[in-house]
Amino acid sequence: MPRYYFHLRTEDSFVWDEEGVDLPDPLTARGAADKTAAELRGGLLHQVDHDCCWTIIITGEGGEIVQVKTL
Repeated sequence: MPRYYFHLRTEDSFVWDEEGVDLPDPLTARGAADKTAAELRGGLLHQVDHDCCWTIIITGEGGEIVQVKTL
C-alpha cells in the first residue's frame, strides 16, 4: 500500500510530515486531506491570526505532489 505525506505550510513556516500514512490510492489521500482541513478549520485555525493562510500539501512516496489544498 502506498504511503502519503501531509505537509502543512503557512506564510512563514513549513511542517514536514515525517511519518506519513498508508492509504490505498490518491483519491483516499485527498479525502483524508479534506477531513484534516475540516478539523483544522474547526479547531486549530480559530486559535491563529485570521490573516494566516494554511496549505496542506499531499505528497506520495516519491515526493510527487498529489494535491495542494489551501484553507
